[in-house]
Amino acid sequence: MKTRKKVSVLYAPGTNCEEETMAAVELAGGNPRLVFLWDIYHKKERITDCDLFIAPGGFSFGDHLETGVSVATFLEDYFGLLEEAKVPMLGICNGDQTLVRSGLFGAGVAMIQNKSKVFRSRPSRHRVLPSHCVWTKGLEGRVLSFPSAHGYGRFTGDGDLNVVMEYVGASPNGGKIAMITDDSGLIAVLMDHPERPYDNPDGQLIFKSGMSTV
Repeated sequence: MKTRKKVSVLYAPGTNCEEETMAAVELAGGNPRLVFLWDIYHKKERITDCDLFIAPGGFSFGDHLETGVSVATFLEDYFGLLEEAKVPMLGICNGDQTLVRSGLFGAGVAMIQNKSKVFRSRPSRHRVLPSHCVWTKGLEGRVLSFPSAHGYGRFTGDGDLNVVMEYVGASPNGGKIAMITDDSGLIAVLMDHPERPYDNPDGQLIFKSGMSTV
């Protein structure tokens, strides 16, 4: 019998998409469990006690320029432990902000305000590009649809970013990049929501792809 992968879903102040994320993981064949920032920071939980790690969306201390920086400050060293253990990580929306702010993609990478300067919530389409990202393996060339909901969702960075997905048609933030990965291909972030709704067939492809590589 195939063992279901253990997937840790981070819960931190401001998180509000943990239930959808856990439901999406379970539907994709994983075994999700909620892990609390407090327990990780105080060493009641080992952050590496999982097969995959997801930082879900929400409004962590507000959807503004420093979104996610507080959580990143607490867990920066712990994310490094996941990186060293080669545990695949996915950051969604404010989880994206948190992983980017923790420096996993380099000091020059950041999320900046939408060109419209307003919060955008809308259906969005994303083209999967050829890349070494484990979360989109086998999906290259496909166009995936799931919603966006952010005010500071535009990628910017020094040098070349490892782009995984680009927007097709209208972009919610005015930028072209929808998803990036790190040099290893194990860590990826996107501002849009593949877990909404949890049974979105296109979003399920991302979760299933990530779990199939472990």
